[in-house]
Amino acid sequence: NSLPPIPPSKHVDSDVFQIFECSEGELEYEQDVPGKMIEPLENGERIPDVAWEIRIKCNKETKIAYGPWADRQRELLWQYFLPTIYEDSPITLEPSIGQTRIFKSVHFRLLFNCPTILDLYFMHKMKLQQLHIECPVKGSYLDAILPFSTNPDGFNTFLSIDILQPIIRTNLSFSPFAQTDNININIHIHYPRLWNSLQNWLIDITTKNPQIYFIFEHKNFFQALINDWSSSSPPDIYSFTPFVYNITVHGDQVEILIPCNQGNWIDCSNENAQQPAENNYVSLCAKSLVLTYPLPFFEFCPKVTAMDLTVETEDVLVRLVIPRSNQMYYIIEGLDMHKRFYTPDGIKSQLSLSDAFNKR
Repeated sequence: NSLPPIPPSKHVDSDVFQIFECSEGELEYEQDVPGKMIEPLENGERIPDVAWEIRIKCNKETKIAYGPWADRQRELLWQYFLPTIYEDSPITLEPSIGQTRIFKSVHFRLLFNCPTILDLYFMHKMKLQQLHIECPVKGSYLDAILPFSTNPDGFNTFLSIDILQPIIRTNLSFSPFAQTDNININIHIHYPRLWNSLQNWLIDITTKNPQIYFIFEHKNFFQALINDWSSSSPPDIYSFTPFVYNITVHGDQVEILIPCNQGNWIDCSNENAQQPAENNYVSLCAKSLVLTYPLPFFEFCPKVTAMDLTVETEDVLVRLVIPRSNQMYYIIEGLDMHKRFYTPDGIKSQLSLSDAFNKR
């Protein structure tokens, strides 16, 4: 049913963290009435599972905020309503012919049919830090399949997130971080039946035409985010669960921009300002990039954790980017207009690298 428009929050108590706001949306709930189990079909086709789906459609002025503090509250709620069972999870038995069928999973979908703002907040040195993501076009979504049955080897959770044309900024003085045509994140989490057995997280991230800005302070920024997220509670051997994150990042037409101004100075002018920024950049381009980064956490409070990072690239190109707003641009432009190459075949104004390589 369509929900009537509601005014945005005007007063939020200091102890309240608002994580979701949408001025106009729709909530759809679909649930089959389980019937009786029948014999397998003669043609061998699989009988569809009993459907159970929840859809939320955000149609206007959507904002989502999250962070380590909000995630800790989610964990407390999860432990309250679904506490850990310190024993093997019982296997869900398939109903026999004539018995009532069961729900095996619930499907949750969050659809963004309007421009959306995503904010990630965390604390560093008693200061609030922010990772701000603007999604100016509609069509992004979050898709989740949550299990309601247990197989002999455990159960699985599937998450799929697709973000269209995101523009990512930080609250650092140099705010640009990344922009891309598309980011697709697929997460497959396998939980074994025994609560403290190894959990396997498969995280696959695919992006098209990403443009990433990198400065050294970004390392400290994301390190602070990881530290805040991992400092939820002191280590406890009685609740420790080993797990491994197998992260794979695929990028097509990747560009990484590193400021390279004289004296390591960075122009932090806002893009909307009348005077555009004058930063020069070293541009690292690759036709394709594959990054594999397993994060194993097998031991309780280990002294050292080995982490292997593998990067595979294809057709790498390095170039210098000088904007028109920089005074050096006109010097380089003048040199380019009057350049001459002296070759055995005579003087040329242009020299093709492919021709030079073919003659070797």
